[in-house]
Amino acid sequence: MKIYSLIHENNRLIPTEVELSFQPGLPQIQFLGLPDQGIRESIHRIKSAIRSQGFEFPKAQQILVNLRPSYLKKSSRGLELAVAAGILWATEQIKKPSMGEAMVYGELSLSGEVYEPEDLVADFEGFRDLPVYTGKGLSKNVEFARSTFRQLRDLEAPELVPAVQKDFVIARPELGLDYFFPQRQAEILKLIALGEHSVLLAGPSGSGKSTIAKTLSSLLKSPTSEQMNLIVRNQREFKDETPTWRPLVHPHHSTSPLGLIGGGAPPFKGEIARAHQGLLILDELLEFHPRAQEALREPMEEFRIRIRRGRYFEEQEADAIVIATTNLCPCGDWVPQTRVMCGRSLKKCQSYAERLSGPLVDRFQIAFFTKKREEGEKTLGSDILQELEVTRAFRDEIAKADGRFKKVAGKWTWDELIADLPSFYLEQLFPKEISSRRRELATLRVARSLADLKRQTKLKPEHIEEALKFTYTPFEALKRLS
Repeated sequence: MKIYSLIHENNRLIPTEVELSFQPGLPQIQFLGLPDQGIRESIHRIKSAIRSQGFEFPKAQQILVNLRPSYLKKSSRGLELAVAAGILWATEQIKKPSMGEAMVYGELSLSGEVYEPEDLVADFEGFRDLPVYTGKGLSKNVEFARSTFRQLRDLEAPELVPAVQKDFVIARPELGLDYFFPQRQAEILKLIALGEHSVLLAGPSGSGKSTIAKTLSSLLKSPTSEQMNLIVRNQREFKDETPTWRPLVHPHHSTSPLGLIGGGAPPFKGEIARAHQGLLILDELLEFHPRAQEALREPMEEFRIRIRRGRYFEEQEADAIVIATTNLCPCGDWVPQTRVMCGRSLKKCQSYAERLSGPLVDRFQIAFFTKKREEGEKTLGSDILQELEVTRAFRDEIAKADGRFKKVAGKWTWDELIADLPSFYLEQLFPKEISSRRRELATLRVARSLADLKRQTKLKPEHIEEALKFTYTPFEALKRLS
């Protein structure tokens, strides 16, 4: 007899085939196919549940349970119901319902009560059209239809629970919306939040770098239902509370490279994967371990991580907006193009600045230098949000005719960006000193955000010239630090 159930692989549920065979021998259950200790312990729950419900456990027969695929190490919370049901159906103590192929997944108590495992909310692709047999629900937001029962003896007459529409509670955080931001900071907040650009914030201590970084979470675009589904599934793996907004992950600078990008065997997710669809704030970037900094280079560009550990391989989504803050001098006050009375030696300042990894810095689309005293009018955070929402409505209207605008500017491709620009413009616009195509692409993406803020559909040379102030000038200043 064959039944389908579910096992864990890399923090998600995948189907497994449960095959039962009865052989003469001692009355016991023997699992084959690399079961873990948890599955082996379920043998005693299965026996106790069958007997407690008034059924007979097969006498003078050894029950072999083969789990396929056989090469995977098996871990599961709900295999025990599949095995118990298979025994009762095979011995004809309960009539098997005419369900054809089905998923059977549930936890058993010693007295035979059946529970729906909390991890059943995880997706398992390719088997959603099969009927699911499980216990009474303990988990929440299981959106697919399933047949449930309270006790093993009710297996013959389960209760059909219809599919439910997943409703997500979305609540925008209010951090920073009641703050007044100087003009320069207000402009950079609008630019980053609209285009979702990665940014390196450098400047003196107490100049508002961390405040800018955290306020960005309150200014991001409201997540769609599809995005919230991804966020909820992702955060569940970290056993966090059900999220109501895009994640804000703020690891301490002592976090190891493994903790930041993930790893292990089997691979677990790191902080950047935890920030998927949200913000990853790296406060005091230069205090992070050099290996941790370098490990961010690929995911910042590709928005995913590929981890190979022995025979395990996993590709994890890591589409996070990376916001890094740092001081550039041990005194904490120095920034390029300013004069500061510093008690440290030039050599010490240079050695501190040399911690900046050039290839990592090049992955940031924007660099911005903060100041202790900013001039100009101040703007309330809630007013910044209001202007952003008007701009987003403008982009949504354009997106009906131009599919490019469905993506934020920070994700546009080179071909999408240059579609509005004659080729001879590009040859003249970029400084000859720009050494990487990555810098040119960042400039075009930021220029696209600047055009959006001005409610202009076409990308123009003046937008690129303005973008260079964020994507070229400060990066050149950082190169000259050492």
